[in-house]
Amino acid sequence: MLNWLIDPLHTAVCVLVLGALVWRWRRRIGMGLIAIGLSWGLLWSLPVASESLRDSLVRQRPSLPLPQSSQPPPRADAIVVLGGAIGPVSRFDQGDADAPALAGNRVALAARVWREQRTASILLSGGPAARTRGVAEARIMAAVLRKLGVPEQTMVLEDRSTSTRDNARNSAAIARQRDWRRVVLITSPLHLPRAARLFEHEGLQVLPMAPPEPRIATAPAWRPSLQAARRSGETLKEYALFVLSTI
Repeated sequence: MLNWLIDPLHTAVCVLVLGALVWRWRRRIGMGLIAIGLSWGLLWSLPVASESLRDSLVRQRPSLPLPQSSQPPPRADAIVVLGGAIGPVSRFDQGDADAPALAGNRVALAARVWREQRTASILLSGGPAARTRGVAEARIMAAVLRKLGVPEQTMVLEDRSTSTRDNARNSAAIARQRDWRRVVLITSPLHLPRAARLFEHEGLQVLPMAPPEPRIATAPAWRPSLQAARRSGETLKEYALFVLSTI
């Protein structure tokens, strides 16, 4: 229910309906609510507002520079990859983690980071999800990494987590068993601030890293679009969860 209400279009509709109901008894208040509902929905449908909101959240915990041959990533005991938005395994059939089509993929990024520090293990954290039809995301990521040339003995699977808090707790338990203290944490840019905070709360030193995120392709920036509204909803939800992660 909360997720539904956080979506700006859903919120706007609720405020519009409330304004219409109130208008029958208090016209000035009703008109004010209707104006607020319309303004709220319009604001977060603008690409410029949506992207600014996303940028403000990403700045809460920016990613380290992506691995370059001249500037390898900082050393870590392990690389932790969180499940989500992996894509079909067939996308990785070419076995090239540097393929331009995989530039924004977290698992391809993990393969590139591992190439720079082959002594690190890769912990894959993610349990069954609706989008994977009940298959653990950790197992899907393992299949992808094998296609990208990462040896199976390097991987450690944590396939029970169904939330970010689970990811952090279960991964930290494995880290303590293996005496890992410093990890590269890989997830999406939007998810990184909350994930890093939860992992650090579990006692791990986190090196945050995320693949680049594509911008909204629609133009101009001041023209409302459903894509911008959807992205605003995703960001508002993640912002709410980021704030709650401090509690």
